[in-house]
Amino acid sequence: MKFIVKFLAKRVLYLKRGFMKILITSDWYYPVVNGVVRSVMNLIEYLEDKGHDVRVLTLSNTTKSYRDGKVYYVGSLSAAKIYPQARISNLLAKSHQKEIKAWAPDVIHSQCEFSTFMMARKLASDLEIPLVHTYHTVYEDYTHYFIPSKQAGKKIVSVASKTLAGFCDRIIVPTAKTERLLIDYGIDPYMLDIIPTGIHIPEMSDKALLRKSLGMAEDEKVLLYLGRLGAEKNIQEIMSYYDRLEDREIKLYIVGGGPYLDTLKEDAAAINKEVIFTGMVESNSVNRYYQAADIFVTASTSETQGLTYYESLANGTIALCRDDAVLDGVIKNGFNGFKYRNFEEFEKFVNRVFTDDEYKELLEINAREYAEENFSVDGFGSKCIDSYEKAIKEYDHESLNIFKRL
Repeated sequence: MKFIVKFLAKRVLYLKRGFMKILITSDWYYPVVNGVVRSVMNLIEYLEDKGHDVRVLTLSNTTKSYRDGKVYYVGSLSAAKIYPQARISNLLAKSHQKEIKAWAPDVIHSQCEFSTFMMARKLASDLEIPLVHTYHTVYEDYTHYFIPSKQAGKKIVSVASKTLAGFCDRIIVPTAKTERLLIDYGIDPYMLDIIPTGIHIPEMSDKALLRKSLGMAEDEKVLLYLGRLGAEKNIQEIMSYYDRLEDREIKLYIVGGGPYLDTLKEDAAAINKEVIFTGMVESNSVNRYYQAADIFVTASTSETQGLTYYESLANGTIALCRDDAVLDGVIKNGFNGFKYRNFEEFEKFVNRVFTDDEYKELLEINAREYAEENFSVDGFGSKCIDSYEKAIKEYDHESLNIFKRL
């Protein structure tokens, strides 16, 4: 009876408030800059703008646990030997537990599968609330960092993903590609919601001024790779194709950092053209590089979504990407970019863009308009709220069924 009274009281409070209390958990958070963090920051901004009460549970960059406003930082240890910049922790400070439980969230939205997921799982169980999880990463493409066998890595990821799903009430996936992958792992398709991550559509700036500020020549033909530098990103293919292009006026800029930077620099020294490495750049410079470029290029097939595709289009930059299922509904050949399968297709598209000004301008206009229509933060945020409400409703229904069986 005590359990029933507690359950009913929680529902009455939730309905009376008219807004949700949402705890978001993530191993990564600002000031780290990556796709997960950008997604989380955009989601928080949307949810708070709609009047919801949002708090964040994440890992501290030190062994010290502390709270800063609405963000709870959990003391952690470096796990860089397993994965660059990674941190781990299995101890949620008692003060954090007490404060979060007193705050009484309605739902927890987990963004990572490791340390903070374990904390999210425990809190959701203790508070008797639903746990929603976003599956951001195709982990079988990253197991080479610690497991030599690709087949063994895939099996481990499959088993781990299915186990994780057993603790969740709903799972958000960014693309149909990821949905198919999880179904192949044996996860119930009913619990999956396809919700592409939303991005802010940036203001456009004068390209000539941008290029001058970034040290680029105004008349340069610029190919841009922007993102994390990891083996799974297949950046060597881009460098190889760039080297084979006959047009010597084309320049390749590689913007970003990561564990593969030194290897890429060694490879770049062995080709016949200059590759410009900028290293990591401030988050407010990301859009400047997109807008200064002529074509965004990537050969990655390891993405669950690939925010860089969305970002390039939102900045009016044509995208040239290795063909992959994740691009379905994102890149349309000859409309806002091109999905290549080999060097010949890569070269043909690059040459047309740089020799046909009207074609280039049309694709740039299409890129921006398509992003505005399909990848906005508003659509992303509203669908996440729908997923939360569905999880809460289903959790309540299951709880009532339990009552009936008592």
